[in-house]
Amino acid sequence: MELRVTTGSAKNKKLIAPEIPGFRAVQEIAKSSMFSIIGEKIEGSVCLDLFAGSGNLGIEALSRGAAWCDFVDGNSGSAEAIRKNVENCGFYDKSSVTLKNAVKYVAATDKKYDLIFMDPFYSDLSQKHLLSLLKDRLKETGQLFYFYSPEHASETKIIVETSGLKIIDSREFGSSIFAIITKEE
Repeated sequence: MELRVTTGSAKNKKLIAPEIPGFRAVQEIAKSSMFSIIGEKIEGSVCLDLFAGSGNLGIEALSRGAAWCDFVDGNSGSAEAIRKNVENCGFYDKSSVTLKNAVKYVAATDKKYDLIFMDPFYSDLSQKHLLSLLKDRLKETGQLFYFYSPEHASETKIIVETSGLKIIDSREFGSSIFAIITKEE
């Protein structure tokens, strides 16, 4: 599987995918769609890439002008791939890579983010507690981009709504959907 940065200062840089059973990267068309929705909000933003895998989404954000990205993944192979990708793209001084479970990381930090990317394994449906915690990690105008599978759409909607967040839009791309989530007003 070939991953690459599509736009910005690291355009066309190749990314290493971690060797993890079941790993799948966000499709390039979905990534492009997401970043066209984010638009100029990316400039100077502080981002969190949870279940970061290869670091694909956070690195794309940095390439497009984000000021900082925290990468979090509970798999050591992923953390190693992210470190190599961050270094290869020249973003070592604009990021941190943490090998930690997403819930534990979010529960332990008091940092606030403009943009949060969340792309867990689709079989991992333990996001209810995590989404409740993320509500307090989003800045007032922040957005969370959550990737999930179409067969989990109805339960995802319920999980989001019971966490004090709301889905303002969603896009489907084949076997994945991403929801754009904000704080309830």
